[in-house]
Amino acid sequence: MNSFPIPFARTVLLATAVLSLGQPAAEARQLASRPSVYTARKEKITAGNLRVDLVLVTPVSPKPQTVLVFFASGDGGLKGLSKDTLQHLADQGYYVAGMSSRDALKSINDSGGRMAHHAAVASLASLFDQAKRALTLPASTPIVLTGISRGANLVVVAAGAPELQPGIAGGVAMALTREADYLDAPAGAQPGIQLDEKGRPQMYPAIQRIGAIPCAVIQSTKDSYVPSAESRQLLGPDTPTRRLYEVKSSGHNFGGGQDVMLRDLDDALLWILERR
Repeated sequence: MNSFPIPFARTVLLATAVLSLGQPAAEARQLASRPSVYTARKEKITAGNLRVDLVLVTPVSPKPQTVLVFFASGDGGLKGLSKDTLQHLADQGYYVAGMSSRDALKSINDSGGRMAHHAAVASLASLFDQAKRALTLPASTPIVLTGISRGANLVVVAAGAPELQPGIAGGVAMALTREADYLDAPAGAQPGIQLDEKGRPQMYPAIQRIGAIPCAVIQSTKDSYVPSAESRQLLGPDTPTRRLYEVKSSGHNFGGGQDVMLRDLDDALLWILERR
């Protein structure tokens, strides 16, 4: 019987282990199609300073009101809670474009760190347009923005940009953090723009820039960054265009309360669509 020298065998085993460790991360960015519910594919998109892989979902039986639900993950990428949320949106029959915030942040870092606000808005406009074309949706299709953690920052930034607002139907920000640490503030003094001592735009004050567009925040009672009680203080009471969902759960990832978080997401999306 032939046998390999021990060092060679160890090398093969190590290489196999490394490849197997890398496989789940690659698979996490793609949803498997469910032919009776939706088809899904991945497409590389370059939009200004952003270079991302979009997961594109086409429902078999679309909702009566056609919207594009744009989803941005947390900074860990499309895995864990972010992938579960993307899967849930696909299962509900929405047209969905899902983006890894980890990919987006890498492209920002590769281009020199923080992105200028005007460059971010232009990149998002291009990204949204390309997502619609890739899904063969009309350019006039409204967008509902959704995101977790750093992806929730995208919801607030995009919905608050006057250039993008005509095409946005609403937003749902989950596990919203206090600041956006990858973005510069818009030029000049503007309502809703507050910076911390490090010059980072503050997200809760920026929600006022969203104006009449309906926006919901879904927050854990024990979020390690902004617990829901603090979110309530920062947002104030619910209004016809603002809602806070407080999820009894542990940590930033809604530990023990993920099912409730997804039900609240469904309710928030229905609320947004009913307002159209």
